[in-house]
Amino acid sequence: MSTLLSQLLSDSDQDTLWIADENSKALLKAGLQFHGILLSNRWDIVHAAEQFGIPAHFSDFDLTTLDRSISRIVYPVSKEKAAVHHVINTAAECLQGNGELILIGGKNSGIKTYAQKAAQRFGRGKNLQKHGTDYASHNHLNSSATLGTLLDDSNYRTLRKLDSLNGLFSKPGLFGWNKIDVGSAQLAQHFSEHLPKTPFTALDLGCGFGYLSVQLAQLAPEAHIIATDNNAAALLACQNNFDSLGIKGEVIAGDAGSQVASASSDVVICNPPFHQGFQVEGDLTDRFLTEAARTLSAGGLALFVVNEFIPLARKAERLFREVTLLEKAKGFCVFRLAK
Repeated sequence: MSTLLSQLLSDSDQDTLWIADENSKALLKAGLQFHGILLSNRWDIVHAAEQFGIPAHFSDFDLTTLDRSISRIVYPVSKEKAAVHHVINTAAECLQGNGELILIGGKNSGIKTYAQKAAQRFGRGKNLQKHGTDYASHNHLNSSATLGTLLDDSNYRTLRKLDSLNGLFSKPGLFGWNKIDVGSAQLAQHFSEHLPKTPFTALDLGCGFGYLSVQLAQLAPEAHIIATDNNAAALLACQNNFDSLGIKGEVIAGDAGSQVASASSDVVICNPPFHQGFQVEGDLTDRFLTEAARTLSAGGLALFVVNEFIPLARKAERLFREVTLLEKAKGFCVFRLAK
């Protein structure tokens, strides 16, 4: 897909919008020819784009905040259906007259189905072109055509309180948005026996909608909690949960804790991701471990949970003086790491 995306981006002007999720990250490198603007729900992608002088916006795929007209949108489809439907719905409303939405993806991305749905939304016939192993769906806006029915995007823009999350707020756009992760639930069960005496500062690395932060705050209400995530939807949900529950702390954007000061935390809690878009990214665990070690104060401890196939003990040995397996169950391993 990178070759096709690169070709489409090189043929761009200032009115082109590149909607970039994590699947686009590999293209942000020296030599990229792109003359438009970038919008992403990933903080690291926006930060990387700005390093190359590309105007970039960080939001939860909110096209309505752009401060210029858009005549062409290039979008490698995301892994989550609700996000793709949301972009298709909004693009049809935000493009200027005779504008074009180009969806691209591999055969396993759902691109053929999305091409059909986009055509219906734009009130035009399907125009799907094959480029090697990838596909591009071209959808032109016609002022004389009537837009089709909105696609079901699970009310993408709406934060909602969910019984399945014990009354916490969440929304589509973040992984596992409507359920409590089994591994996170196991990790939280170990908090009471390993947390230091309050007051202390805790860092929730990859906070998601803030489940681990909430569990920690219930046990240690005087703790100051820093929650950080790379995903815009996660930050919106987590901040809402902090506000509604009166949790002391802050919610900040960053790549695996990159914006958190060194040696600033007494405790780190983390359920690190191991998927990057449609791919499994092997070094994600390493990055989260490295940031945990960097942000911990002397004598601090980290509590991690990972899938049992992740060799966390081996990865953590070079960074921590003590690596202790606390539990192995239900396909997950819980570790205590001492700095």
